[in-house]
Amino acid sequence: MTRQNHLRLLTLTALLAAFVTVTTAFVKVPAPLGYTHIGDSVVYLAAALLPGPYGFFAASIGGALADLLAGYPQWALPTAIIKALNVLPFFLIRWTVKDAKRKEKIIHLPNLLMLLPTTLVTLGGYFVANALMYDAAAATAELLPNLIQATASGIVFVVLGIGLDAIRFKSKLIRMA
Repeated sequence: MTRQNHLRLLTLTALLAAFVTVTTAFVKVPAPLGYTHIGDSVVYLAAALLPGPYGFFAASIGGALADLLAGYPQWALPTAIIKALNVLPFFLIRWTVKDAKRKEKIIHLPNLLMLLPTTLVTLGGYFVANALMYDAAAATAELLPNLIQATASGIVFVVLGIGLDAIRFKSKLIRMA
């Protein structure tokens, strides 16, 4: 990878991290132990667009910064870990998919299927974090808001992805990088 390509990927990573931060910290609905947001849609988008390490950083840094800005600093570290893990299913599917046409699109069946394991990562990760910070009852109470958050984010991801695929964003990004 050339230095210029690396710089382009770093710039896109920073932009997506900022977009994760904004859509998480400022587009939210209060929940019993925190808030529900659509920022995960941008986490999924970063995972579908960026190569592994870049996607991990965009998701992790963006999510942690959102918790810090939104007034939930105790969640910054768990969120950084969980959001990085949210990227993992997308990274693994990209690594295994050899179809060049699929690699140029954001929305395709394998990426849509990855919404299920990434939702399970969100539910499991925040369940464990809530149980450790509070108790099992609090963790159980947060399962539904977290499921709603992941589902709504999945829907927004699909809508954004369809729009970006219509303008061939990912194929242009691949050619640029």
